Amino acid sequence: MDSGASPHDIEHRATAPSDLSPRRCAAHGCKNLTQRSARNGLSETLCKRHVEFRRRHGTHWRRSYTMAELGPFQTAARRWLKAHQADLNLAQVVAALNGLLAGSGTARSAQDARWAGTEEKVRNALARLHEAGKSGEQLLLITLTVKATQSALGPRANPEFQYVQIAKMAHRLASGTHVRSALYGTFSRYPRAEGAFMRLLGQTIEDIAGIVADSEAVREVVEAGGRHER
Repeated sequence: MDSGASPHDIEHRATAPSDLSPRRCAAHGCKNLTQRSARNGLSETLCKRHVEFRRRHGTHWRRSYTMAELGPFQTAARRWLKAHQADLNLAQVVAALNGLLAGSGTARSAQDARWAGTEEKVRNALARLHEAGKSGEQLLLITLTVKATQSALGPRANPEFQYVQIAKMAHRLASGTHVRSALYGTFSRYPRAEGAFMRLLGQTIEDIAGIVADSEAVREVVEAGGRHER
């Protein structure tokens, strides 16, 4: 997509006839037309349903991990971190993640952030985590959990899926804005946890946490998680 394209230009391209002959969605078993062939979007490989699925999960064919899938590896990752808490490298990575949270500024409400750009949404998500008292160690635990789960369950070699799963776990720690009113009670607003900002949020966290959550650490957590399942 051209960085200078206006919303009008994008809308026009999405609904204009495709230069290609009609094509079917590349998702296995899907018989829908691609977005471009159906004239309801820009994708020339996926239909609208699978484009939206990818926005939510980070891949067009694998749903996000359930807590039942993550649980054994989260337990193993927590034990791994406890066993390595004296490691200087681990302490430095946790400090860097704490710095990432502390340097994120003041959080905006979920309603205000809804219309923000991708990078601002990432900053705001980190700010909300910081204001909620979450720590760099928790972000490292999430990263190690997701990477071990992906190593064991797949899909492998799919960094976009990995980033989205990291972001989803982090996002659950502090996502909504909760307003209390004597007249109306408590009502909550939650930003949509999907799209480019989730990929960037996960990548931002993994760029730092991955220094410790490397292939050796992931292998050890996978082995321990497998023993825990049995």
